[in-house]
Amino acid sequence: MRQPIGRFVAVVMRLLFGVILVSVLLSVAISMGAIDIDSTDNGTIDTPEPLPDWPLVWEVPVDTELETEQPPRPDPVETTNESKPHTVDPGPTRLNTGGTSIQSDAIETRIHDRINTIRSENDLSLLDHNDEIASIGRTYSYDMAERGYFSHVSPEGEGPDDRLSGLYPSTCRAVGENLAYVGIAGATDADELAERIVTGWMNSKGHRENVLTGRWDSHGIGVYIGDQRVYATQNFCDEW
Repeated sequence: MRQPIGRFVAVVMRLLFGVILVSVLLSVAISMGAIDIDSTDNGTIDTPEPLPDWPLVWEVPVDTELETEQPPRPDPVETTNESKPHTVDPGPTRLNTGGTSIQSDAIETRIHDRINTIRSENDLSLLDHNDEIASIGRTYSYDMAERGYFSHVSPEGEGPDDRLSGLYPSTCRAVGENLAYVGIAGATDADELAERIVTGWMNSKGHRENVLTGRWDSHGIGVYIGDQRVYATQNFCDEW
């Protein structure tokens, strides 16, 4: 009887040693950040919570595929001229190229549809389009194009939370922003320009997380067609 009991004890000891070893390795992985104990495997991308005093924002110039994540509060940027900020929605703008006319509102519609298609493919709710948010974004796209800068923070030091102050935090408990610009050279139609912008966002980690954040309820897209580039500002809203 001693031999079977001895083998049983040996098996139990090996199992206990294995459990202890796994526990130690798991603790080391968590402490080193290799495992996120707060993440949930629900089929969507895990995203950080917006800070109380700063929205969840990213920017990228699609032309260069350069990704730049904004620090908590950057300094105001310089512009190529000293004109006053544009505060009035310019309305639809137009690009005439190769006998084809492309309107900015058509690009906005295509971006909206494409974003909702992507969210649907990832089992996320569709976003309502908010005209007021779109108008704010369109005005900002206009200002960036006309004053020659590209940043979430205007030359006057205003960020997305300032521009959306009529909605944040009264209507939107959190806001997010994606920015992009694309060159107009070779543009064929609104679909092609919208696809380039959305593809640039989806190929950028920060933008992709913004698009695939489940908490958003609505968004607005404001596009302005300048002399050399098409600027797009997308703002998200997590409604109360």
